[in-house]
Amino acid sequence: MRLAFRLLYLWFALALAGCGLMAQEPAGLDRKALLASNSARFTAMVRGDLPALDTLLGPELSYIHSDGALESKAQFLATLRTGRLRYQAIEPGDLKTRLYGDVGIVTGRSRMRLLAGSELLQFSVRFTAIYRRTAKNWVLVAWQSTRVS
Repeated sequence: MRLAFRLLYLWFALALAGCGLMAQEPAGLDRKALLASNSARFTAMVRGDLPALDTLLGPELSYIHSDGALESKAQFLATLRTGRLRYQAIEPGDLKTRLYGDVGIVTGRSRMRLLAGSELLQFSVRFTAIYRRTAKNWVLVAWQSTRVS
């Protein structure tokens, strides 16, 4: 009876994996590359390195700020280029990753310090970042953050 349940479980797990419905265990290198892209993006945001950000953001980016404002890639880069937002520090933590084929998801918390115009803002967020694997690197395709205390 136990063998039958184990075989049934194995069949079900393989069927889900074959359909792409089951999360794949992140391979060490894929997970490291995903986290490296996430870290590089935060660093580029703090440095105001728009050329680096251009390579780290997918053309289909949907960026939802912690206040609910939605921006495309072009709009987000323009926001940084004009100085409407200037990130001074981004300190992520409690990072978790999941891989689903060529899609990677990073969730976590982050302490943010930025200038919005001339106003200094400091707050913490919980975020979800969705990446798509390309031939060169992982690119951010969706970001959503919510302020938390």
